[in-house]
Amino acid sequence: MNPPGKIKVALFLFIWAVIGMPFAQSEGHEAGKDVDWSGVALDEKLGKKVPRDAVFLDEHGDKITVGSYIDRPVLVLPIYYTCPQTCGLLLGNLASALNDVPLTPGKDFKVLSLSIDEEDNPSNALQAKKNYLKILKRSFADDDWKFLTGDIKTIRRFTDAAGYGFKRTGGRNFVHPNVLIVLARDGTIIRYIYGPIFLPFDVGMALTEATKGIPAISVRKLLAYCFSYEPKNKTYSFRLVQILSLGFLVLLGIMFFFLLRKKKV
Repeated sequence: MNPPGKIKVALFLFIWAVIGMPFAQSEGHEAGKDVDWSGVALDEKLGKKVPRDAVFLDEHGDKITVGSYIDRPVLVLPIYYTCPQTCGLLLGNLASALNDVPLTPGKDFKVLSLSIDEEDNPSNALQAKKNYLKILKRSFADDDWKFLTGDIKTIRRFTDAAGYGFKRTGGRNFVHPNVLIVLARDGTIIRYIYGPIFLPFDVGMALTEATKGIPAISVRKLLAYCFSYEPKNKTYSFRLVQILSLGFLVLLGIMFFFLLRKKKV
């Protein structure tokens, strides 16, 4: 027996609201359609280690070995200093988040900004450091947040170990993931926090896990399922409307099932 017309309409509307609309929105996305994205991805390497013997230059032009710097949990932000787009946003959002992380810089954690552009130099790094440390409202010693540069072989060695795929698209332009990599004191990759927004709670929790040395599920991959980011409130909110709609749809399906069963009897 065919279901009544009203039930058909209601069923269609709820399926469209809960399932159809997200797909309709994604079909209209045009950003980056002309960019060759091959090789640009993030292959999470949780539990793996970054090369501790990799040598970079800091913002003062001094050589720094990754292993010598990582003596406590470290946040690594791959960016490049001449980026005209999201890199500045990533750096600014990280600096802002660190203002409210309830841990002590230098004692409980350190930060590394790592340029993926081999054409960046210590002068670029120092200027970026001066600009973004102005956002900090708490004390950060010079050694608490380093801005690194290096040759392409060393950069690739580090990013490949972290599963971070990026590509130069011409000139000083790159396509790359927007992500913060959290390391334990032995260089083990503990967590990835997906940007461009970094929340103090997420960063603090990731650093706590890094202190324990236990890899954990990535923040965005967990939150994207049950939470959505609200730029207006600068926070994640539980998708109550979607969940209620889905629950109502399930309830409607159960009622529809018993209605058909009753009519057959």
